[in-house]
This record gives sequence, C-alpha cells and structure tokens, in this order.
Amino acid sequence: MRLSDYPLRGMDSASCVINNQTLIVQSKNKKLYVLNGAGTRIWELADGTHAVVDIIERLKRDSRKPDGQLRKETETFIADLVSRGVLVLLKQRLDVAA
Repeated sequence: MRLSDYPLRGMDSASCVINNQTLIVQSKNKKLYVLNGAGTRIWELADGTHAVVDIIERLKRDSRKPDGQLRKETETFIADLVSRGVLVLLKQRLDVAA
C-alpha cells in the first residue's frame, strides 16, 4: 500500500452507523465487522476520492496520538480491511461526476 493509494469500500459490503460505530456486512463471505469511532471515520473517507495520506491528515485533526503512531495504526487498519476484501485500493482518484 502506498500513501498515494485511494481506499474504496468494497462493492459486496453494506454498512450502517449506530452510536458512532459502523457495522459492515460483507455478503460474499457472510462476515460482520464492527468499527470503532476512528475506524468509522476511515470508513467514511474510504470513498475513492481521499488518498491514504489525506485520511491520515484528517484523523490528525481530532487525535492526540503522536503522528507516527497515528500513521502506522491507520496504514495497518486500512491494510487489514484490504486483506479481508472490505476495502480495495485504487491507484488513481475515483472520478466522481456531479
């Protein structure tokens, strides 16, 4: 994964937010994932228009964690969701027509 990659929510996943936690159901694998507040923020930003570096910068605004720790945790979290097929990584920004 590169910082310039653009995470995008997988097409076979459905999600909803309840009490600042995201519930993700992955239909292909019949798996349920529960994300905490930070994970929910990453999930919301994983729309194919925010690069990993952009997501990290957004999280820094609301975090008290040291920058290095925040970056490592965010990269690890995104990589984990990619390995599970919940997120995919795009090499280019998703072109969203208005």
